[in-house]
Amino acid sequence: YYRRLDREGVGENIGLFMRIISWNTFGIRTALPNLQKMLGSCTPDIVCLQETKVRTRYANFDFKGYRQYWNESTDFAHLGTALLSKSSSLISVTYDNFDAYYDKGNVIVTELKEIYVVCVYVPYAGATATTRDNRHHWYKCFQSLIHQLQQNKPCVICGDFNVVQQDIDAWDKAVINTSLACFSKEERAEIGRFVQEEQLIDVYRCLYPSTKSEGFTYFPFGSDYRKDKKGYRIDLFLISKQLISKVVDCCPLQDVEGSCNVPLLLDIDI
Repeated sequence: YYRRLDREGVGENIGLFMRIISWNTFGIRTALPNLQKMLGSCTPDIVCLQETKVRTRYANFDFKGYRQYWNESTDFAHLGTALLSKSSSLISVTYDNFDAYYDKGNVIVTELKEIYVVCVYVPYAGATATTRDNRHHWYKCFQSLIHQLQQNKPCVICGDFNVVQQDIDAWDKAVINTSLACFSKEERAEIGRFVQEEQLIDVYRCLYPSTKSEGFTYFPFGSDYRKDKKGYRIDLFLISKQLISKVVDCCPLQDVEGSCNVPLLLDIDI
């Protein structure tokens, strides 16, 4: 899967790397035309998709050159994950659904020769105590999984984490530190503990510590939000700390339409 590519607009060779893209499609069928274009223009080695909203038996899509792995959700009208791969070092693909409540196709674990790639959709906290408690329980199970994986080899974890971590990650400061889902202090503290205890690095924020709107990965529906850069950064690449020196770049592809989330790209020299 090592390739030598020129970055568009630079015109010079930047070396060998692996390309991974994560995208919450908010429905694979709606996003499909833009996904196909992105596969052709960006030529990723691995694509992690969230909120596919499709039953596996109906996932008869033609992604030329890519093997497809679908984790169907019991709530197939809303959730589900998928992974596309053309990596020659892929060893295995497994699906982790932690309990009956969250049998929703949230996680796909791909083992490569050097790393694990984990595609994840972190459950939305919702507005009730029950949904927030369920998310908290799910997070504990997910952290246990990541902890176990890192005993074997480093991890690249990507997906929609449904949380705005810092003030800089939101266009509207009025929602910061409220009780709203994605913005609450409890959710911020939860991902903070997860990152610290598992010694993970938020790649984009590490590379671009002071960048605001250019890092947004979610724009509410309505043309003015995207046009005016009124968005949030909720889609992440979290990596084991020993991998940070191998990162080439990480950036959202804000020109790609088809979903309220935009694809997030990672180039890494693995």
